This record gives sequence, structure tokens and C-alpha cells, in this order.
Amino acid sequence: MAMRRTLAVGAILLLTGGLPLLLPTAANACSCASSATPEEAVSVSSTVFLGTPTEKTSDGFEDTYLFDVSRVYKGDLASVTSVGTLANGNGCGTSYVLGTEQLMFVSAPYDVDAEHEGYSCGPATETGFDIQAAVESVYGAGYAPSAGGTPSVGVSADRSTVIGGGAAVALLAVLGWFGWKRRRAQ
Repeated sequence: MAMRRTLAVGAILLLTGGLPLLLPTAANACSCASSATPEEAVSVSSTVFLGTPTEKTSDGFEDTYLFDVSRVYKGDLASVTSVGTLANGNGCGTSYVLGTEQLMFVSAPYDVDAEHEGYSCGPATETGFDIQAAVESVYGAGYAPSAGGTPSVGVSADRSTVIGGGAAVALLAVLGWFGWKRRRAQ
């Protein structure tokens, strides 16, 4: 009887002690830099293209968009590519309107599981400017993307799910070990 009570108290402590690991962490503040000239502003991203988002998936932490690329200005892209962004604006994440063509300034993925990472910060200077004109003055008229690309957006599990699943497996393993020990002792 004492063993059951000890196991129950241990399980409760493990679950309540591990609960903070399952909750979302604080959002990172986002600050956007301003460039001195329009040409400098449009040169910051590693990839610049004109594309239309056609599909979106989300795991609650990260949103991944599938884009049909119509024009490439900087970088080497296929006609279909994926762009990931942190959900809910956390850490400069953003969102895109499906079916609306837009000029994209993206970088190599850092916090996302996609071919590119998009941010809420776009090219900016102290004064407004025509972004399309600045892009074309720096990169020219661009070119058509190569054929192929990402066929569909991948599915991934968020961090909370992975941590929670790991904690559940560990708890079951500990409880199983105690039950095995108890049965062997009898």
C-alpha cells in the first residue's frame, strides 16, 4: 500500500514538475533594422523572388507556406519552394495571404523546417521607396525559376508535443520498472 502511495505521489510530482516544460515559452522581441539606401535595403536578404503562396500548414509554433515562384531576382530557386515562419509573430514571424502574389525577401532557414525563412521585417529605410524599382535597379529584371521544387509542405511536430511525449514515455518506463521490481520481490 505504501509503495502505491509513493508511486502515485511520484507520478503527480513528475507530471506537475514537468508541466512548465510543456507550456509555450516567452515570445522573443522583434526589432527591424533600417538601411541607409533602398539598394542596401533590398540587398540584405539571401533570396529575393516574386511568388504566390498556395498552401499553408502549421504546427502551432511554425507556419510553412508553399509558394509558386514566378520570378527570381536573387538566389537559385525552383518553380515551387517552401517558406517557413514562426507562428503568431513570435521572433519576427509573419503570415502570407494565400493566392496573393508578393515580392519575397527570405533567408536560409534558422528556426524553421523549410527551404527558406520569412520574417515580418522587410526592406526599410528612413523614407519610403518603391521596393520593386529598387529590386530591379539592383538585380535587373530577374529570371524565370527552374522547373521542379517542393511537391508539398512537410508535416512536423512542435516542441511541446515532443517533450510531452518524451516525459510520458519516461513516466511509463519508471512505473513499469517499479511494477516489475515489485512482482519480482514477491
